[in-house]
Amino acid sequence: MNIEEINAEILKINNYLKNCLWMDFEFVRMDGGDIIVAGRIDTSYDEFAINIEFGTPFYISSLLSWHLDDSKPFIELAAEDEKQKIEDKYQVEQGNYIFKINAEDFGTAPIIIASKNLKCEIVNEKPF
Repeated sequence: MNIEEINAEILKINNYLKNCLWMDFEFVRMDGGDIIVAGRIDTSYDEFAINIEFGTPFYISSLLSWHLDDSKPFIELAAEDEKQKIEDKYQVEQGNYIFKINAEDFGTAPIIIASKNLKCEIVNEKPF
């Protein structure tokens, strides 16, 4: 994916979630092919409202589950200087995007995922 496609998916995710009052997130699949993060309005609901797929992942540092912090963008690309530090420290291969995910009660993004692709599926357009 090119940077324009990545930015379009990030915008799609953030625009959807800024209209949500709250959302609980968890990993529903994680392997060498992809990592899927899914959100729903409550863990008692069976249906997820949004699925976010990180294709061809290389690195992850994360909580196992978390809550939406609606005061910040949910997902963003690491700034160039931060990206370089992460690539150097964790030996992330070139060609990966470094995604940061914010979570409730954390000052800085506690979730970092390096992957080559990003795809969002909005399952429930109006969860509230």
